[in-house]
Amino acid sequence: MNKFIKTLAVINGLLLPVVILSFTIYLLADWIKNSTPRYDPPPGVKTENIVVVKEDTLMMQGLEYSTPAAVYNSTNFLINIKPKTFDKPQKVQSNRNMYLRAPNNQYALNDFNVLFLDKEYNVIGKLLDKKASIKTLNMPNGADPNKVDTSINNIAYEIAFKDDNEDGIIDDEDYHDLYISDLSGKDLTQMTKGIDVKEFEFINDHSGLMITYTDRSNLAEEYKIKKFAVYNIATKQLRKLTEVDKGKEEIQKILNRTK
Repeated sequence: MNKFIKTLAVINGLLLPVVILSFTIYLLADWIKNSTPRYDPPPGVKTENIVVVKEDTLMMQGLEYSTPAAVYNSTNFLINIKPKTFDKPQKVQSNRNMYLRAPNNQYALNDFNVLFLDKEYNVIGKLLDKKASIKTLNMPNGADPNKVDTSINNIAYEIAFKDDNEDGIIDDEDYHDLYISDLSGKDLTQMTKGIDVKEFEFINDHSGLMITYTDRSNLAEEYKIKKFAVYNIATKQLRKLTEVDKGKEEIQKILNRTK
């Protein structure tokens, strides 16, 4: 019996440190998990921002403003404006003061609007007059940092105005089209419609854009074929490069050969 007790004591002596170490590792992993900031997917622009709760008129989202940034080849500045979703709806006051506390670890990736200022920081206009999601703002910079490229006269944007999937939010899940404006946000013009833009860049001394896109459909992304188009800023015309499509089809035929 004494031998059995001694054996049991030895086993316990070996197992106890293992149990303690395992428990310590578990506690440490749990602490790291809880202390790591949680990333919440960016909220889009809510189509209905005002709600009524117990006769109080509440606001679900407020706005967040960037620091004024210089617009290239211009004396203007722009401010990016993003929606921010509150942890709790905020009461809308009858006067101009509102509770605009920032949410915890929640922010919007896409812009809601863009405010343009002159060189004295006076407001000269806003880009949009209605709710939207601005996924991309492309303002080219010159290749030579010591010389201003005066051919740069436009800013391009990917914008969605409609809640296409009707989930109450205008966000990345909705269709964005390509738009262009001058350097003060004026003359906003739609460049694409009914296609999904994948990439775009200014070409030919910033007189046009090369656009990579796929046809808008319900096909899985891997089945969509990338196509190309060129937009002429002066004529406001989009030309799809159908000859390139034909060339790609010929190459596809080579891949499909059995021998």
